[in-house]
Amino acid sequence: MNTWRAGIALVGLTAVLAACKPPPVTDHRFPAFGTIVRIEIVLAEPGSAAAATRDIESRFRKAETDWYAFGTGELATVNSLLARGQAAPISADLAPLIYRAIALHGLSGGLFDPAVCALVRLWQFDSANDLAAASGPPPQAARQALLASQGTLANLRFDGRTASASRPLCIDLGGMAKGTALEQARAALAQHGIRNALIDIGGSSQLAIGQKGASPWVIGLKDPRADRVIARLTLRPGEAASTSGDYERGFTSDGRRYHHILDPGTGEPTTGSASVTALAMDGELADAATTALMVAGPTRFRGVSAALGIVDALLITTSGELLTTPGMAARLRRDNNGRLPDL
Repeated sequence: MNTWRAGIALVGLTAVLAACKPPPVTDHRFPAFGTIVRIEIVLAEPGSAAAATRDIESRFRKAETDWYAFGTGELATVNSLLARGQAAPISADLAPLIYRAIALHGLSGGLFDPAVCALVRLWQFDSANDLAAASGPPPQAARQALLASQGTLANLRFDGRTASASRPLCIDLGGMAKGTALEQARAALAQHGIRNALIDIGGSSQLAIGQKGASPWVIGLKDPRADRVIARLTLRPGEAASTSGDYERGFTSDGRRYHHILDPGTGEPTTGSASVTALAMDGELADAATTALMVAGPTRFRGVSAALGIVDALLITTSGELLTTPGMAARLRRDNNGRLPDL
């Protein structure tokens, strides 16, 4: 009798320990989009996981060439033609991005405007060699002249196959490219039968598929002014997160911080916002929203979030104040599982 009970207890303990054991995870990393991409796949056959990661890596490598505004890929060729006032053929691969960029430009009231491409080049934020830091901010006269001569995305005409513009313009899809890449990863994972995974592009763009075993996927939110995580956020299955900030690329000149997120209205880096995080079931929307909300700044943050259909968003001001939408306020947690104060 006692032996039988001991056996039952041992079986029960074994079951508990098995339940507590972390699920098997395939962790794959590779460079893309100027950063490191990390793919965590849970509870999948090794062959399926390997095939999925190869597929995603191949898609990302093609995308970072084709979508780069200043290189030798398709978008750079399109920009060269548009700058000369010529019509540009658009491939079936690039067309959905152009359509979505136009839609998001309108939805954001022009705050998300990929046509800042010429301004990005003027500021030298297109360079991987930090030339902007060496030369400092461009003269105001040059910025104003470019604003007067260049068009916005509202000047782009696109019929699905050919793009043309009523004014010279240049398209930079960097404000949504990582979000589009997340959606490509989502499609690849589904094609390979992967039901549980986390895609993380450089710590600034994440996509949660399913769960991590019995637990949801959890990400950390970076402090824009220190090398630490200020809060953690549980992602829902299928949800994407995007963060943009003034700390990612930039320089300081005469005591002022200049960064790569430009206000299409002023031609200068945005002010007032240190970082923005947005959540959506659509990676492209989340990514573009963070750019638009950085431009919107603290005063227009909640109104523009609503216009974009973003329920969950966080803005950290340059003075350290935290602003949230009502949905996000209930989801943020500090490392000690306590609520963030004054939200």
